Amino acid sequence: MRNAAYIKDVDRLVEQTPLGLVLQHYGLATPEKSSGEHRMPCVFNAECRDSQYGNLTVNLDSSAKLIFAHCCQIRGNLLTLIHGLENGRPPSTDRLRGDEFKAAVTKLKEINGLVDSPTPETKPSSPVQADSGSEDSSVPPPPRNQPLRLEEKTQGLVNLWEDCVVDVAEMSPPAATYFRDRPWLTPDVCHQWKMGYLPRNGRSLLRGMVIYAHEDEAGEILSYSGRDVRFDEKWQQWIKDGRPERKKPNKHRYVKGYHKGLQLYGEQANRLQDRRLKESLGQLGLVVVEGQNDVIRLDTFGIAAVGLCSNRATDEQIEKIVRISNRASLGRVILMPDNDEEGETGAKELAWALASQGLKLQLAWSRQSHDGRYGGLQPEDLTPEQWQTDLLPSLSRT
Repeated sequence: MRNAAYIKDVDRLVEQTPLGLVLQHYGLATPEKSSGEHRMPCVFNAECRDSQYGNLTVNLDSSAKLIFAHCCQIRGNLLTLIHGLENGRPPSTDRLRGDEFKAAVTKLKEINGLVDSPTPETKPSSPVQADSGSEDSSVPPPPRNQPLRLEEKTQGLVNLWEDCVVDVAEMSPPAATYFRDRPWLTPDVCHQWKMGYLPRNGRSLLRGMVIYAHEDEAGEILSYSGRDVRFDEKWQQWIKDGRPERKKPNKHRYVKGYHKGLQLYGEQANRLQDRRLKESLGQLGLVVVEGQNDVIRLDTFGIAAVGLCSNRATDEQIEKIVRISNRASLGRVILMPDNDEEGETGAKELAWALASQGLKLQLAWSRQSHDGRYGGLQPEDLTPEQWQTDLLPSLSRT
């Protein structure tokens, strides 16, 4: 028998979780209203999509977000919906039980930011060696990222970026606003970086988001990530609401199974060997930033940057930064984090780690430098004038 207090806590979390937060996590269209019914394609049976009754209805007025799939007749609540979104099939019995129930609850907590994602993104412990010198078979292999083209089930997604819309006239209003606010994300730049807006009828759970291709040093596409085009709006509303932890909006979504902590965004060897970037590496050094847009924005200035896709670096990323900078920039590295508290904290940790490896470090900016005029900004916010006339000269003098 289930613990009554546990069930009560789960019911409360279901009640407090907006449907839009769950759908956003899976890259799906969010409800345009706060009451009544929300209709979406059935998530339990692919054959339902070919039926005139293939919709699934969510009751927005129900605290449990009761659902009903009109074709396959599946009923349940928000946890049942999460199970379907995760597995593409209905529960094994008439309702969620046992491990299926626990898995859905864990996922619900993850969506709310109450537990860490199970995706390992840091360097694993060394395998335990048996006396004979052979590896202990009970130790799982270290995580790695496989190129999409090598897996039969993901081969068709290698060119997903080609489905993207890069003309603002053809985008949804929120997406068009996102790109108009970043006029440097031109169609040519989008094609160069294999990114753009994936329409809501796209063939991925990242549909309705700005997607980015993640490549390894050889230029192989490993995965894609999505960026919520309404994040800035949601973030400001979250601040106005008093920063409730359970409703903190997510900026990016990464595909399950992709270990982003093993890669650097923009690490492709052929890119860093480009003539204009080699000049930047020789004169300034390798610039380390946080996000994908930061890398792309600095690239438009002819600056060689790589991104952590986080505000903190993993051991694997540190090893790559050391190797790339020693090879390409004589060990010179410029740290350019987001100018907020989280970015500052991560940059301090990274600076210690890189300095311990003998690299020569510079800090491009901080919340206090340059008379504080860059406080709260990110590298993607920079104008050409700010970079050329204010930041670049101070870096070039050292």
